[in-house]
Amino acid sequence: MFSTDRKSTIFTAWHKAFDQFSTKKKLTGLVLSIFKENTEPILWSDSTKDISLDQPYFITELGNIHLLAIFIKLKIRGLLSLDQSITDILEKKDYEGLINLRGKDYTEEVTISHLLSHRSGIPDFLNHSSKDEQSIKSHIYSGEDLSWELKDFVSKCKGQKPIFKPGKSSKSIYSATNDLLLGKIIEKITGDSLEKALNDFHFSRLSMNQTYVYKDPNDRTPALFSYKNQPLNLPHAMSSLGGAGGIVSTARDSLTFLKAFFHGHLFPLSELDNIMNWLPVKQGLSQGIGISRYQRTRILPLASKDPEFIGCTGHTSGAFSLYAPEFQIFLTGTTNQSDDPLLPYKLASAMLKELN
Repeated sequence: MFSTDRKSTIFTAWHKAFDQFSTKKKLTGLVLSIFKENTEPILWSDSTKDISLDQPYFITELGNIHLLAIFIKLKIRGLLSLDQSITDILEKKDYEGLINLRGKDYTEEVTISHLLSHRSGIPDFLNHSSKDEQSIKSHIYSGEDLSWELKDFVSKCKGQKPIFKPGKSSKSIYSATNDLLLGKIIEKITGDSLEKALNDFHFSRLSMNQTYVYKDPNDRTPALFSYKNQPLNLPHAMSSLGGAGGIVSTARDSLTFLKAFFHGHLFPLSELDNIMNWLPVKQGLSQGIGISRYQRTRILPLASKDPEFIGCTGHTSGAFSLYAPEFQIFLTGTTNQSDDPLLPYKLASAMLKELN
């Protein structure tokens, strides 16, 4: 149990660890909320001086877990199967040729599960480049604010060499195109826009009033994330991404969602067993179906085991929603940094060390 004195002690330790981490990593836009389950639950939050606790921010790739929650619900309702081919739902003529190897088109073999687990082999439209053209990711990281349409993204994918045949890799390799297609499938099945589907399925139900799909380039509400300490102001680019990077949220809203996700408030808890089939990515990071797992690799054989984190991060913006089962702790927030995708896990590990 957490007595008042114990709460005061851990809050002081967390504040000190948070301040040290933000100073050491030179993070000016760091936000963190922690909820620890117990007979006496505790909630603690902090932020650096340049950003408030209630400041909305782009969650970028973290949106994958929101898409996953919808697909689990659609599966339970019998509206689709995760092993279903994407061309059963999307117009084949619009997407054929997305994954072409040695003259054969494998698009029909791509399933919804492949998209969620990033094992589709479909190229990432953000990485497309040519002799005369920089990649979209290069434009974004250089601070150049351009807008694109869906047809542009699809065209860029068809001009790239696929990563591997659908489902035939022992590793998961992230592709923003997967999230883009997941959003289009949700729209096709529900008959609604992605933003309405997300709002109806859980944003509104959970009173996540500051979470939305960014569509208006004139909206200056979200905090800017940085690449190598250079703030990126990209309203047109972010409004082009939809479910592939354009969702905005707050640490408080993200905490509400993450607790609902792991408490069985969105779907039966038994569904979690079906999505936690881990495949390696790199550096202690593994990918399941729409969800990730991180546990730092031991350097020495007898070294103590680091905590396990399950959830999702937005490696472009530094947003994170993580659950540490051993400690029954939820951590949400953002580092607002693009240059170190493992930064959220490093922060989470630093905070959990204070519980020892």
